[in-house]
Amino acid sequence: MKRMMWANLLLGLWLMVSPFVLALINQAVVEVLWEDLILGFGIAAFSLCRILSRRSAEVAIADWIVTALGFLTLANPFLYSYFKVTVAVWNNAIVGSVVFVLAVYQDWKDSDAPTKTA
Repeated sequence: MKRMMWANLLLGLWLMVSPFVLALINQAVVEVLWEDLILGFGIAAFSLCRILSRRSAEVAIADWIVTALGFLTLANPFLYSYFKVTVAVWNNAIVGSVVFVLAVYQDWKDSDAPTKTA
């Protein structure tokens, strides 16, 4: 199960560098993807917290935060209306949906597992 959080960690790191990498394709990407630096940092940081945490309360909080950040990444094209920069829209749609689905699945699996309170 920790592989999913490692995948989210890597996707968060990708979100942090994607504006600069995708700027090679389209210069307007940097202007519209500035918030991906913040979202990517949050996804990577809370995924790492999730990987390292042992208590069920910390796990639940980290899962919900990663889920919310994944949803915000997915919703960014709608919130900021940058549909003309298609590479940015596709980047946020793919990364946001994968992070969101992995975090929801991880949270669902954690809710079925027996709880540890150490």
